[in-house]
Amino acid sequence: MDLSLNAGLTRLVLEADRPLQALVLNEPGGLDLTLKLEQAVFATGPAQRLAAGVVERLEVPATNERADRLRLSLLDGAVIDRAFALPPQGGRGHRLVIDLLPADPGAFVAAFAQPLLLPAAIVPVAPAPAMPQAGPSTAPGRDSRKLIVLDPGHGGHDPGAISASGRYEKELTLAVAQALAKKLRATGRYRVALTRERDQAVKLLDRVEFARRREADLFLSIHADSLAADRATRGASIYTRAEDATDRDAEALALRENRADQLADSSNAGDVDDVVAILMDLASRDTRRLSGRFAGLLAASLAERIPLRRNGMRAANFRVLGAPDIPSVLLELGYLSNPGDEALLYSETGRAQLADAVAEAIDRYFNAASLP
Repeated sequence: MDLSLNAGLTRLVLEADRPLQALVLNEPGGLDLTLKLEQAVFATGPAQRLAAGVVERLEVPATNERADRLRLSLLDGAVIDRAFALPPQGGRGHRLVIDLLPADPGAFVAAFAQPLLLPAAIVPVAPAPAMPQAGPSTAPGRDSRKLIVLDPGHGGHDPGAISASGRYEKELTLAVAQALAKKLRATGRYRVALTRERDQAVKLLDRVEFARRREADLFLSIHADSLAADRATRGASIYTRAEDATDRDAEALALRENRADQLADSSNAGDVDDVVAILMDLASRDTRRLSGRFAGLLAASLAERIPLRRNGMRAANFRVLGAPDIPSVLLELGYLSNPGDEALLYSETGRAQLADAVAEAIDRYFNAASLP
């Protein structure tokens, strides 16, 4: 058993006499993770406590001592970046490798809201091959690359937030989505579709159905905010969907964004509410878990490049995140009412930083990089 820190990741390697799967559980209100396993003999030394990276304490059983659970106490929030199994080789036994990435406490709560099965629920038990490059698909008529749907918020008669200098959110979200689409397509690893390619109004439910019809693998809705009486607040925020908002600000933002359909056709507002309620009833635990996982990775990647708002991981009842079968996240780029955010977001450099951060999070989410 080994615990180490490398390139910002805390790596836990469990080695045992049989193939390992672990059910990861979190007790609400704390930073302790419990790994439930089938009883196995672990390759260890004397009983001891290990610590490295985000792990404050790991209780290690002694050699030849059978164990069916391990407890990790974390120093701070973290998410699982990837998990995979390795077969016996080079004198080593069966190994389960878990990489932990530091993250906002909110991302930790979202990522471990439900029990996680490792490695089956994260990546295949054997190291995954690199994603296919641009070119002919592996099967006739079918492109096996992951499909990312980008959703530039607002459009047409609905300008969204308006900056102090009179710029419109709808223009910014489209520009950022186009820059990100260009970067993702250039990798050859992804297919990308935008819910709107020009300045047009698209109803929220139509955005959801756009992604579902295409069987998207990931849905990212892109927005910005503005606070008329507050020029100091700044920073990006990441939202997942929840019936109960994490805080009043998140609830207020969801109400503002959800009004977009009422601007387009107020007579259908009640119908949209009913449809979204049905979709939410159908939403699977796995989809919500995956949404939380991507949100955590996105928060960690953005934090390395641009300002994040305090408590940047939030949740609220956003209609546009209503797909029951597609991991969906809403990214608020920042506050157009803040001069610093406005200057960053409307610059080519700022948009490039955003595109780099989001693309890196998507790569991590799909484990595009070759595993060691």
